[in-house]
Amino acid sequence: MPVICPSKEKEINFKMKTVIIDRGEEGKRQTPQLLENASLPDIEAGQVLVEIKACGLSTIRIDLLQELGLHGSKAPLGRDIAGIVTHVGTGVTSCRKGDEVVAVLPLDSPCSGCAEYCVVGEYDLVVKPMRVSFQDAAACIGDALTAYTALQCMGKMISGDTVFVVNGASSVGSMVVQLAQHWGGKVIATSPSAEETSYLQNIKPQIGQILETDEALKKYAMLNQCLEESGGLGVDCIIDDGVIVFPNEEDDLTLNPARRRQLKTLPTKHEIISALAVGGRWITKQSNLQIDPPDSRLLSLKAASICYLNDTVWTLSCQQQGKYLHILRDIIDKLADGVIRPNITRTVSLEGVCQIYNSLEGQTLGKTIMIRDSP
Repeated sequence: MPVICPSKEKEINFKMKTVIIDRGEEGKRQTPQLLENASLPDIEAGQVLVEIKACGLSTIRIDLLQELGLHGSKAPLGRDIAGIVTHVGTGVTSCRKGDEVVAVLPLDSPCSGCAEYCVVGEYDLVVKPMRVSFQDAAACIGDALTAYTALQCMGKMISGDTVFVVNGASSVGSMVVQLAQHWGGKVIATSPSAEETSYLQNIKPQIGQILETDEALKKYAMLNQCLEESGGLGVDCIIDDGVIVFPNEEDDLTLNPARRRQLKTLPTKHEIISALAVGGRWITKQSNLQIDPPDSRLLSLKAASICYLNDTVWTLSCQQQGKYLHILRDIIDKLADGVIRPNITRTVSLEGVCQIYNSLEGQTLGKTIMIRDSP
């Protein structure tokens, strides 16, 4: 199907490569597919066509797509992109042809980030400084947005706060650590392996405390070490990477091996609540969190609160669009100034995405990105 660019009044006649996910039956593994001759959707007013140079990879929240009624049996793969604007639709004023841009594709986008081209709304992208590479921009933008949302919009972090980060060497965790320290926080981070500990030790300025959780016995010392580091007062802000919801959940043999390994490194609900300071904030990724009455009582006594972290919420509503674009620009400026740095641990070609996709769920160190060269 030819793509009509209204501002240029000409057709773009080509087919492109793109990767999509076959959602399959519920409970079954998601299957990526490389389409060799995919068509682009029409470029409408307020949209631009971007030639993709890099895309940050992460697993797709199929459950979220189902709840929102989005997409059919196929789902686009990859949301954090960096590339070059090749065509501009009518009414677009924030960028022009030839600009290097970075964007977070909304959940309802018909285009994959793992593709040669995609159509992007004007208010889903920001112009990238030339001194920032495509790879760094794509690896950073989505995770830094999540970290920014957790610390500033939900955690209300201020200078002097103690911030506890679960799995601090993960792609999101490392962004939380760097931003928290930049804003004057004292950071305590967990690490489930020696490799991740080594990465965290090399972050500058030095992290306040690194808690190793590679052994079961060490995990249960997490609460005591948090209290010790905070002088017995507790921590002001806790950002988890998931929690153990049910007793002995980490020993459930019905779970896949990657999930069981992850649970071995996660704290329990009671540990997190007990480690909170008076007026503390717990920002959680656990969407099915259940709080028992004793834990609820403890939260009440501490006047502490729980916030649910959903980083896709910015593109689900246009109510705070201006604030969203301000955050994206601030992230790119901080990347350009060296305040934050992504940890890219693996790069793959567009054709190689299908082979590595199912390993992303168990990745706890750094970011995997797709890169492609110009034809």
